[in-house]
Amino acid sequence: MGDGACFRRHDLAAMSRHVAPDVVLESPRGTIEGAPAVLEAIGGFAEAVTEVKILSVLGGSDEAVIMYDMVTRFFGTLRAADHLVIRDGRIAADRLVFDTYELRKAADTSS
Repeated sequence: MGDGACFRRHDLAAMSRHVAPDVVLESPRGTIEGAPAVLEAIGGFAEAVTEVKILSVLGGSDEAVIMYDMVTRFFGTLRAADHLVIRDGRIAADRLVFDTYELRKAADTSS
């Protein structure tokens, strides 16, 4: 998803060009398989994101690790890391790691 621009713009059409049809997303919220479901999940969360600050990118042609801060409307800033596996120029797997404390705290106060 490049520099995060299509994520920041909430541009699912642009994001779809970067993911494999059988992409697998693993995150603290669960595992999602297939481009339509992954894009729906990403698009839903992207609505809460106001800014993405890339902190570091490491990797090569078939994998990368990106560390970034997501500034959100509801949860403050979430520091995250994505381990991406690339196949045929598209993201085939994405392992997303972030501290879920702010999400859990928001869920507790909305109950």
